[in-house]
Amino acid sequence: QKPSQSLPIMVKLAIYGSPRKRLTLQEIYQAIEQRFEWYRDPGNKSWKNSIRHNLSLNKVFRNTHRSITEPGKGAYWELDISEGEGY
Repeated sequence: QKPSQSLPIMVKLAIYGSPRKRLTLQEIYQAIEQRFEWYRDPGNKSWKNSIRHNLSLNKVFRNTHRSITEPGKGAYWELDISEGEGY
């Protein structure tokens, strides 16, 4: 059964629950799939588009670049609640 929480709330929980309080897009996907079985269905990947949409439009999510010395791809997403929760 699909979780009742909205995707922005799940993304916030994933980021808050991470040790460094920041995640890459792939790490956000993995955190949501680990916590909610409904999102593990291989035939249901449209929710990933919704995650990207929410990250880019919601001011509470801030994109920060990866350090040059840090291996891997992609930037990090962090929470910025300096202007409120965004909802």
